[in-house]
Amino acid sequence: MSPTNILKLLLLAAIWGTSFMLMRIAAPVFGPMLTTFGRASLATVALLAYAQSRGVKLDWRRNWKPFLVIGIGNTALPFSLFAWSALYIPSSYMATMNSLAPVFTAVFGFLLLGERLTAVRLGAFVLGLVGVAVLVGVGPVPAEAMVIFGVLAAMSAAVSYGFAATYTRMRCAGISPIAMATGSQFAAALCLIPFALPGLPHAADAVAAGAGHALLAVLVLGVVCTGIAYALFFQLISAEGATKAITVTFLVPMTASLWAWLLLDEPVTGGTVAGIAIVLTATAIALRAKPAAPRVAAKASA
Repeated sequence: MSPTNILKLLLLAAIWGTSFMLMRIAAPVFGPMLTTFGRASLATVALLAYAQSRGVKLDWRRNWKPFLVIGIGNTALPFSLFAWSALYIPSSYMATMNSLAPVFTAVFGFLLLGERLTAVRLGAFVLGLVGVAVLVGVGPVPAEAMVIFGVLAAMSAAVSYGFAATYTRMRCAGISPIAMATGSQFAAALCLIPFALPGLPHAADAVAAGAGHALLAVLVLGVVCTGIAYALFFQLISAEGATKAITVTFLVPMTASLWAWLLLDEPVTGGTVAGIAIVLTATAIALRAKPAAPRVAAKASA
């Protein structure tokens, strides 16, 4: 990887690491759904501008279905789950659950694409769950009911990312990644409107009462952590390939923990480090393991 792209990778990790801290600021004020709607809407504006500057055609009529499915699976649902979990668990917990996405992608490869779930990938899945258990069991936050539910919500977001990644492989091969990101953010924003509208009066009261910091958090979430971050990510994929670009997964939990420690006084304990290390090891195994031949193909050759 070139020095310029290494800097882009580090910048992307720093940006995505802040997103969990920003959700911890915005969600208690605006609620999870309105926070997510604002994030998706602002990201749509930023990505539309980027797509137009690159001359990317979105072809709405032909691509509306994948835009909708990816919009729900890769944005509306996981962003909402993370925003809800932000009410109850630290940023480091959310970022660690987020890093499980490649592990769940391997599971969906087995379920939807017929890829064999090798012993190595199955071991990565089990190890990832062990890491989550360690993080929750000996982390800085007592393992109360709502903390456990928050962890499960964040893990469900990673499951949703895994499905979206697999669906992209199945149905979206002919669509530009920039077009997919832009169209799916727009679709997500549309889907979130009915869930976000009830929170508008409370949000207006909160801003009038001086919650400008939460409004700024949503602005940064949408424009920087989603719009600009996606543009950086696609540049890395184009220049270095998806395998190298996805290594940002390993940096985000550390940057998220650092930002939250510096700005929100969230503690980083030995249990936090141990849980994150185990989960990242599982993610590394899942990313490096090559899927075995699909089950259907194996039958055909027998």
